[in-house]
Amino acid sequence: MITLETIKKKSIVDVAGALGIPLKRLSSTLYEQVEHDSFKIFTNTNTFKWFSRDIQGDVIDFVQLLAGVSFKEAIHFLDKGDFPEQEVQALKLEPFRYYLPESKDFGSARTYLKTIRHLSDETINTFGRQGFLAQGQWQSDNHTEPVVVFKSKDHHGRLVGASLQGIEEHPDRYKRGRLKKIMKGSHGYAGVSLAIGKPKRLVFAESAIDLMSYYECHKEELSDVRLVSMEGLKKSVIAYHVIRLASEEKGDFSFLDELDKGRLTNYLDMILRSTTHFQTHEQLITLVVDNDKAGRDFIAKLQEQGFPVQKDLPPLDIFDGKSDWNEELIRQKQEPSLDDWLCQFYEERSHGFRPSQELALEL
Repeated sequence: MITLETIKKKSIVDVAGALGIPLKRLSSTLYEQVEHDSFKIFTNTNTFKWFSRDIQGDVIDFVQLLAGVSFKEAIHFLDKGDFPEQEVQALKLEPFRYYLPESKDFGSARTYLKTIRHLSDETINTFGRQGFLAQGQWQSDNHTEPVVVFKSKDHHGRLVGASLQGIEEHPDRYKRGRLKKIMKGSHGYAGVSLAIGKPKRLVFAESAIDLMSYYECHKEELSDVRLVSMEGLKKSVIAYHVIRLASEEKGDFSFLDELDKGRLTNYLDMILRSTTHFQTHEQLITLVVDNDKAGRDFIAKLQEQGFPVQKDLPPLDIFDGKSDWNEELIRQKQEPSLDDWLCQFYEERSHGFRPSQELALEL
């Protein structure tokens, strides 16, 4: 009798061939889909991951995704097909190794966050006191430069990843002018997170700087919430923090400790399909992602799947059709206040000039 475990051992590479999906071999255990270079197949675990879309799974998920069929139809296809079994190695998540030299002086990082990103000392100190910020030295190809380090910690407070933001401009080395990198070996499901009060809901941003910017724009109204940076658009990060929050409410992390972190999105889908959790927590998830096509599509996809997602997007920039929360923070700080306008009004009066509004009306 065929079993689910036997089905999952069907060679994913041979299945891809049967579906007419061209693959490019990168190493003895790694393949890449020719049409999508972020779509990788791992023969040692018989799994795949589509990095740009944050989709991953086993050979059954693979058939469902690429053939557009149901779970039952995927099982039937794999059962009837003449596919050899793949020897599968258990996926082991290696502990994150933080190898970056840190500076005792945070001055350059603070200057960058204040002058370039327009974040306040209060915001920087709030995240810094929680141990999420540091100034480090990045070295690559005989080149060394200072970076802001954004640290990711899990539900036990263990460091499980870090993302880096270059402080200096090096347009000859980086397309965006400054280094932007996730450290090798980071566990991407955790993200940078900040708890305010006793969290009862979750707010997700695309980057740590956008997260800090959103906090600064809304800090007076934030209470009992966990702010999380996904470092991209990652359903796995949402899944981890939904399960983490439920574990915190129960006071028991045993399920979260033991589950396969590579299948977090599957667990989230299972919670949606087989429990009433999202019906009783309708305000649980708020997305404060970039107001661009990718961000809006990410929200729409989750809503189509049935997740009760709230959204709080930055106002759209009419000139290039996109915006993020750091851009909105900068805009708010550069926009003159009523007090500034009144000061200018009276200064013009005192020098015998009429304000531009009056001139416009007369004309």
